[in-house]
Amino acid sequence: MKKIVFIAGDKSGDLYAGLLARNLKDIYGESVLLYSCGGPELARSSKQLLDLVRLSVSGIIEVAAHFKDLKNAFNTALAQVKKIQPDLVILVDFPDFNLRLAQELHGLCPLFYYISPQVWAWRKNRVFIIKKLIDKMIVLFGFEHDFYQKYGVDSLFFGHPLLDIIPRQKQGTDNRILFFPGSRKNEIKKHLPLMLEIKNILSPQLPEYEFCAVRPENMEKRFYTDLTGDSLRIIPHSYENVSRAKFIVSASGTATLELAILNVPFCIVYNMNTITWWLLTRMVKIKNIGLPNIVCGKKIVEEFIQFRAKPDTIAEHVLSSINNEDNYNKIKSRLQKVKDKLTPYHALKNTATYIGNYLKL
Repeated sequence: MKKIVFIAGDKSGDLYAGLLARNLKDIYGESVLLYSCGGPELARSSKQLLDLVRLSVSGIIEVAAHFKDLKNAFNTALAQVKKIQPDLVILVDFPDFNLRLAQELHGLCPLFYYISPQVWAWRKNRVFIIKKLIDKMIVLFGFEHDFYQKYGVDSLFFGHPLLDIIPRQKQGTDNRILFFPGSRKNEIKKHLPLMLEIKNILSPQLPEYEFCAVRPENMEKRFYTDLTGDSLRIIPHSYENVSRAKFIVSASGTATLELAILNVPFCIVYNMNTITWWLLTRMVKIKNIGLPNIVCGKKIVEEFIQFRAKPDTIAEHVLSSINNEDNYNKIKSRLQKVKDKLTPYHALKNTATYIGNYLKL
């Protein structure tokens, strides 16, 4: 029996790692014993040592405010891994936490990194830390594989898991505009009031349309209604709901890849703490922040970031997209190119098989 520990500190990492853990259990059964410091998805297929996802925040200032909690979580995770003495540790994104953990664990057991930190965008020097500490870097994008190969990092690319996670949906569109304010509370607090303003501008011009905010499974509905009252309908996330929307205004993040795969036209918005924004503009080395735009190396969908995130400007873009059939179809055509960049299929199964072969299961 081989012991594997997963360390995942955010919602999307927990999702992918949880599905990878499930594939490992499906393929290798009792031959693997899985542990995790993660969230609810990993907990379904592993013994949870620590709920790390509950501490997830974004932004430099926001992370600093949670320093004490993160430090305690780090010490707990490190102690648990040393106690278990696993045959493999799989670090999942969450780089400030996981790269420091890798320094402590280096030489004690093999270290795989699943879902790369965005070293190609900022803090590029971390690639040398990764090269020194990490045995295998498993990436989700082809351009990341090329990046790591250039620096001599042992990198593997099996495709993007979302291609297998998202079921094929029936074709059809409802008169519905959706808002994705994000998956973290600090993101939602920033974006939901902005999205409510956009809705208030659009609704008189689109009286036949319904406007809804999409709530991830891990967020309670009350958190949304406290911010919007009854001015915006709150609906749970489901691929069926999302696939039938006419247009979506989404915070930057993994959700934008889901929308690209579902081929639903959307635009990206993002607001953050002003100090965080000021710092990032001096550190980030890429033109666009939206994953579909980064994957394709050019702007596929519009981005309204920080000072451009004005309700009237965004509302005007939504109207020009849905009221002009040529514009609308061009967006859909560009989104297909994003999906093509995420192949091959069966990423989770092939990643699990590789790990099993590595451990000689």
